[in-house]
Amino acid sequence: MMKIDLPHRVIESIKQLGKKYAIQKIILFGSRARGDNSSRSDIDLAIYPSIGFSSKGSFASDIEDLDTLLKIDLVFIDENTDPQLIDTIEKEGVVLYER
Repeated sequence: MMKIDLPHRVIESIKQLGKKYAIQKIILFGSRARGDNSSRSDIDLAIYPSIGFSSKGSFASDIEDLDTLLKIDLVFIDENTDPQLIDTIEKEGVVLYER
């Protein structure tokens, strides 16, 4: 796995939330996954929810409570997600959690 610029505690917290909400997969993408981020770059996460997932608000709230001052952008992947974005996520992304 490539070196990603995220504190270990943040990665572990993301994994715990993945388990708590029975998420299928969480992928870090964008500059932090590519390694060309600055210290203040946001954290881009692609969330692949389980069938019937209905806790976007609670999940997003828990993500915002993570121990980081960085902005976290969430993209929930579903049938309406731009295929080009999904392609980019799959190519450059780093899987942080997978069930």
